Amino acid sequence: MKRGGRAEALTDFLSSPANLTGLGLASLALLARLTGIIDAFWLLIVAGSYGLGWQIGRLAVSHDRNRREHREARAGGAARIAVEREDIDESLNRVMRMVTENRGGLFDSALQRAVTELCARIRSLIERMEASAGFISTEDAHGARRIALDYLPGLIESFMAIPREFAAKKALTDGKTARELLHENLAVLQRKAAEMSDDLAAQDARSFLNHARFLQNQFEQSPNLIQASEPKPEDGNAAGNRLQPTSAPSGGTGNGDKVRQEDSRHENR
Repeated sequence: MKRGGRAEALTDFLSSPANLTGLGLASLALLARLTGIIDAFWLLIVAGSYGLGWQIGRLAVSHDRNRREHREARAGGAARIAVEREDIDESLNRVMRMVTENRGGLFDSALQRAVTELCARIRSLIERMEASAGFISTEDAHGARRIALDYLPGLIESFMAIPREFAAKKALTDGKTARELLHENLAVLQRKAAEMSDDLAAQDARSFLNHARFLQNQFEQSPNLIQASEPKPEDGNAAGNRLQPTSAPSGGTGNGDKVRQEDSRHENR
């Protein structure tokens, strides 16, 4: 190793967090020795303090490095997803341009409609996969991207290399023309995309159901608690007695009787 390299390595070691933490703990141990807090085995305590500090500093640096690498990996993953999404959008847009421009008149209205529907389904499927809360299998995620990036563009480009009359009239296999085979292959890709879409919807529905059950179990009040919180019905006789109106005082009736008695006395006289 060259002299410059050794000096640089020594400088890195002396300024490293592990060495600085070790020196700090060792200094505290020396201070404790000078003040008389420790006496016996003080040299071992100082050395052990440095070793402990060095280990703590090394672990702290390792933890910070792991966190930084994790953040960089997450940022890199997001960047990769964004780049891949741009590639997918560009690939599907290129397919749509080829079909819309229809150079040579290879694509009839049925083919144009089939390709347009497939591109829309694939685009929607990938958007839902990115926003889905359910579990997405690696096979489905890979399959959806391969349809958008490879399978569909390759199918369209290879079909466009065939002359129009040949594609429409010449049988290639099983008595089917290139145009008929393209219809069949588009239908196969459409069914596969529909299957992946249904699987994704089932996963999202399962995730929703798990959340709904959790909330019910977490916050729904049990029947026993509801019954305990309801007021107990009181005795029927007591309640009935309270509901009966208090009888009016009989003072008014007594006064009327007295008036009638006085009248009868005057008549007798």
